[in-house]
Amino acid sequence: MLREASSLVGLCLALQVAAFSEPLIKFAAPDLVPHGASQIVDHAFASFSFPAHWLPDFAGNNSHPNLFSRDILDLLDRTYYNSSQKESIFVETGANGIPSAVYVGPVYFEAFHNFPGSLWSFQANLANNATWGLNNTLEVCEQVMNTLKSSLITFEIGNEVDLYPCAVRPCDYDIHDYLQEWTTYADAISESVLRGNRYGLDEQKFFQALVFANAELKSFTTPNAFNGGIDLTNHVKSVSLHHYAAGNQAWVRLQETFMNHTAVVANLSIYSPANNYLKSNYPDITFLLGETNSDYTNILMNQVEGVFGSSLWLIDYLLYGMSLNITRFNLIQGTTFGYTGWVPVPTGSMQPYVRPPLYGQIVVADIIGQNPHVQIFPIDLGAEHWKFSAYGVYESTKLSKYVLVNLDEWNSTTRYPRPTQKVTLNFPSGVSSATVQRLLGAGASADSDISWGGLSWNYTHGRLTQSGQPHHEILRITRGMAKLTIPSTEAVVVTLG
Repeated sequence: MLREASSLVGLCLALQVAAFSEPLIKFAAPDLVPHGASQIVDHAFASFSFPAHWLPDFAGNNSHPNLFSRDILDLLDRTYYNSSQKESIFVETGANGIPSAVYVGPVYFEAFHNFPGSLWSFQANLANNATWGLNNTLEVCEQVMNTLKSSLITFEIGNEVDLYPCAVRPCDYDIHDYLQEWTTYADAISESVLRGNRYGLDEQKFFQALVFANAELKSFTTPNAFNGGIDLTNHVKSVSLHHYAAGNQAWVRLQETFMNHTAVVANLSIYSPANNYLKSNYPDITFLLGETNSDYTNILMNQVEGVFGSSLWLIDYLLYGMSLNITRFNLIQGTTFGYTGWVPVPTGSMQPYVRPPLYGQIVVADIIGQNPHVQIFPIDLGAEHWKFSAYGVYESTKLSKYVLVNLDEWNSTTRYPRPTQKVTLNFPSGVSSATVQRLLGAGASADSDISWGGLSWNYTHGRLTQSGQPHHEILRITRGMAKLTIPSTEAVVVTLG
């Protein structure tokens, strides 16, 4: 923010911005899916991750299911088990909204019933190295398996083990120590829980491995884990790494850190070496970001979390992740987390409510649509257009959509009119019109009054309700080209007719 002494300079610069229109940007995606487009996108690409201590809030239980959360899903390692515990969950307080320990009882597992049709990966505790730790993990895994049955797709062993040294393990704990522990747990779960199960679950290859907090940290790397023998017993079904775009560093800003396509590219590209290694050496093993969102601080970041600008960031973040052939993003949610897509239970004087990031996921869900063969092609605009991102979407190899995100930060309090960006789009021959849907908000810092294609969603009497009227524009195409205007801080999806 400009200090008082320099406010006049800031105002003069603002007026200059308003006085000149932005240079025209031209977009041209090939008619047919090009080299460099993504693999076919998993329709579960934008999934959710629920920390153990927040799952009861989001899901409820058999007697009190959270129908608000269920409606939203329809629209779109610190856990110990105590079989004699009457309460669903007991939490020991920790930092940043993350508890130091969570104790769950039998009622806790009823939460899994309240998202029918959902598939689940369950994280098995590895951090607890008490003498009873392994047996407790086996007991939990058996309870989870018998609750979820065929809806369980993997057991994930451990959480952010690259952060174990000097925390829950000795300071010299390294990848080799981890591999020994991981194999011991995987063998035990395979033998004691999965073997002979009645649900058709693979008894051996059923585990999500690594779960590192970083793409690489000291000895904790994907190649080191596999070269060290993590899959010698054929247990690994998928590999998960974690990613957050930032924390609470002094340099974090909505425009520079999030509404910045160059930053999105830099953040996600660090995972390409691990992904490429697996595709080259273990092509049957899925790679995903099993825990991800905007920042790892979770709370007290209202200037960048849970605002309209973060929904635009999320669209760019998810689509660029698809283009890198990352199979799935599990977007972590938490009742008090600033980036959560919805608050599932009353908090303070507030009723449950939808938050701006959910709109980003709704838009991406509509972009993927229903076609089983969707691919994403990132359109390179050059470094000078870091406040704008563009993608071509292909269905069954044919261009079907353009996605355009104007990441230029603007707010209703900004001291100049909302700038606009004019673009031209190329279309295949024979296409005479397209429909345009817009994601609209009052500004980058807005946390309400958001709409997608004319529609908005929120909480009413325990359920998710929709308001507004569906709205789209018709874009006329002449000689394979059309012009479009996109205001700052807005996303547009153009669907070919």
